[in-house]
Amino acid sequence: MNKFLGYLNKFIGTIIDYVLRGVIFIVDLLVSVFSSVRQLFGYIVSMGGCLIILFLVNPFILGPILRNPFIVTVLSLSIIIPIIGKIAVSYLKYIHYMATEYFYDKADNYLLGRKASYENIKDYGEKYKKDQEAERLRKEAEERKRREEEWKKRYEEQNRGSGTYWSFGDFSDFEEFFRNANQGGYYSQNGQNYGGSQQRGYQGSPRGASFESQYEEACNKLGVSASADKYEIKLAYKKMAKKYHPDLNKDEGATEKFQEINNAYDFLSDENIERYKRLKAN
Repeated sequence: MNKFLGYLNKFIGTIIDYVLRGVIFIVDLLVSVFSSVRQLFGYIVSMGGCLIILFLVNPFILGPILRNPFIVTVLSLSIIIPIIGKIAVSYLKYIHYMATEYFYDKADNYLLGRKASYENIKDYGEKYKKDQEAERLRKEAEERKRREEEWKKRYEEQNRGSGTYWSFGDFSDFEEFFRNANQGGYYSQNGQNYGGSQQRGYQGSPRGASFESQYEEACNKLGVSASADKYEIKLAYKKMAKKYHPDLNKDEGATEKFQEINNAYDFLSDENIERYKRLKAN
């Protein structure tokens, strides 16, 4: 009996597998074809411009076109199919995974004695959604890493031989603001880069100043007390950086102020915050 149920579930899973694969292939093909038709039509319109518009509004030409059911149907489908088709493919893939995994697992349970992953078919659907979300996040992380590597490489090439190390701060949600505004990690103007600081000391302090005085000067620059934690420092930095960013603030001296703010923030790293606390505790 178990073998019969096992082969039955395997047969049902196989039928569903092949049928849904075929349907997905056909819908994908239709989406591709009608997307190409829409692109071709858009290309023709853009090439002709106003002449084509004047040509089409002519009642002697426009009338027969609108009365031609084939042309009207093709143009309508070229708008509808790509939109509905993509949604349909996504839903069909969801059903395909959920149904085939369910029946194949049931077959393995009867034939091999292997316990099914889930008892309810809806649980397979939830697993599919979680896997898709995990895959999306993985691709986003890979793309973000690739872009960051490109930006770092670009800045290394720009500053090669200058003896200066340009670091990329941890902006979190504010990071995208700089990326969109400047097409890179930090602001660049007239061949000069802003937003980085040399790792040796704080540039805003006099030469020979102690670490404590450099730290306190950097805190003053961001408008926070020397006892502020890293979250207070980061919040103050975001507020001031938005205020003085050269793309948003055209006042004289905004660029210099923006550079000073970034130098101070770079100096107030987690390591230096801990170091200052240790020195004050002793």
